[in-house]
Amino acid sequence: MTGRVILVAALVASTLALGRPAAASHGWHSRWVSQSAWPTLQAGAVSEPYTVAFRNTGTRSWVRGIEGEQASLGIVADDRSFASSWAVEWPTPDRVAIQREPLVSPGETASFTFRFRAPSANGTYRIDLRPVIDGVTWLEDEGVFLHVAVTGGTSGIPTLSDTVVQSGLQIPWDLAFAPDGRMLVTERKGDLRVYATREPGAALLSTTRIGGVRAEGEAGLMSVELDPAFASNGLLYVCVSVTDEGEWRNQVRRYRMQGNTPVFDSYVIRRGMVAASNHDGCRIRFGPDGKLWVTMGDAGSPSRAQDPSLLNGKVLRVNSDGSIPSDNPVMAGAAGRTAVYTMGDRNPQGLAFQPGTGAAFEVEHGDSTHDEINILFAGANFGYPNTRGSDGPGGYADPAWSSGDTVIAPSGADFVTGSAWGSWSGSLFVAQLRETDLRRFEIAGATAIQREVLLNGTYGRLRTARLGPDGALYLTTSNGSGDRVIRLTPTLP
Repeated sequence: MTGRVILVAALVASTLALGRPAAASHGWHSRWVSQSAWPTLQAGAVSEPYTVAFRNTGTRSWVRGIEGEQASLGIVADDRSFASSWAVEWPTPDRVAIQREPLVSPGETASFTFRFRAPSANGTYRIDLRPVIDGVTWLEDEGVFLHVAVTGGTSGIPTLSDTVVQSGLQIPWDLAFAPDGRMLVTERKGDLRVYATREPGAALLSTTRIGGVRAEGEAGLMSVELDPAFASNGLLYVCVSVTDEGEWRNQVRRYRMQGNTPVFDSYVIRRGMVAASNHDGCRIRFGPDGKLWVTMGDAGSPSRAQDPSLLNGKVLRVNSDGSIPSDNPVMAGAAGRTAVYTMGDRNPQGLAFQPGTGAAFEVEHGDSTHDEINILFAGANFGYPNTRGSDGPGGYADPAWSSGDTVIAPSGADFVTGSAWGSWSGSLFVAQLRETDLRRFEIAGATAIQREVLLNGTYGRLRTARLGPDGALYLTTSNGSGDRVIRLTPTLP
C-alpha cells in the first residue's frame, strides 16, 4: 500500500469557551480566515507549501521583521518536540512560519506558509497552532489544530524503554525540570533535591530541607513547580504540609534559586488549607493561562468539599503572588470571589493541561468506589460526598472517567506529545499507587478512555508522571524506601 498522510485542520473554539482568558486587549487580536486544502503525502515525504490565513482583528498593525510587532504562526505552548522530525525550514523549532506580508493593518489578512515532513509511522498526530506576537502575547482569539493520519508506514505504537535515573530516594513526590537541564525532586519527608541533569546518575548539586515540614501519612513536602519565567527570575513553588502559627496547614510557598539553593521568598497561600495525614492533595501546576493551579484534598472531612467558604476539597487557581484572578468564579453559596475554581473533590493528586485546548484535567481518589478523571471548568461542583461518579441530570459535574465499583488509587498525570509517541501522542498517562502501574488514557471530547496498562508491578507504587523537555515521560515511585525516578522513552519501530 502506498503510504500517505492526511492533514485535517479545524477551527479551535474560542478560548473563552474552554475557560481560558482571551488575548490581552492591547490591540493584538486575530481571527481564522482560511487554509489550504488537505494535502495527501507519502509517509516521510515533504509537503507542498501549506498556507493558513488570519485576519488582523485588533487595533495594532503586524509588521514583518520588527520585533514585538511581527506575527508568527507558533506551536501552542512552544512545543518543540515536533521540530526534529516535522520541521522543514521553520524559522525556529516552535514557529512554523512568519507573516508573508510586510504590513498587515487592522482588518487586513495575513498568510502563513510552511512545509512539513510527514511522519513515517502509522497513526494519528496533532499539532496545535496559533498566531503569536513574540515578546508580547499569544493571539488567543482563535487557532487551528492539525490532525495527521499516516498509513502505509511503520507501526504507530511506540516501544517504551524504562531507565532508572535516580535511586535511593524516600517517597519522591514530584519533580520539575529547569531550562538549563537541572532536575528538581521533592521527597515527602521535606527534602528538595537538585540534580545537575536528568540523565542517569547525575550529580546531586544540593539538598535543602524545607522549614517547618510535618510529614505524616500523605502529608509533607509534596509538589514542586517552576515559574514560567524561571530562566530569568529563578522562582519556584512548593505545596507543603507545615506547622505554622500553631496549626498544621498546607501551604503554597515561593522560593528563589540562589545558585543551586532555593531560598524562601514569600507565601503564595499561607492560611486556609488544612493539612491531614490522608486526603491531602497538594499538586501544583502552572496552566497555559499563566495561573497557578492547586489541588487540595478534603483532609479527611468530606463535608469540607461542599463548603464553598473553605479551601479543602477543591481545586484552587491563583496568580503567582497568591492574589485572586479577576476571572475566577464566584462559587454557589460563597460570599464572593476566592481562590476556589472547582469544588466537590475528595483527594485530587493529579493535574495536567491538555496540549492545544489548554483544558485542565484533574485526577482524584474515590473512597471505596469511583476514582475519577475530571475536566475542570469554572464553578464546577463534582459532587463529593453527595454523589460519586456520574450524576447524570442531578446537577453535579460528571467525570470524564470513573473506576466504577472499585478503586485503583490514581495519582500524578501528564499528557505526552511529539512524533516519537506515534499514535499515542496526545494521550494522558496516569500513575497508579494501589495497582502499581501506569495507565494510558485517550481523550475523546469530554470522555477519557482507558487503554494500555504499563509497567504492571515493575517498580511498585507510582506517584508522579511528568513529561520531560526531551519528550520522555518521567515517573517517581512511592514505596517508602529505595524509591526511584524512572525515565520512559518512546521509540517508533
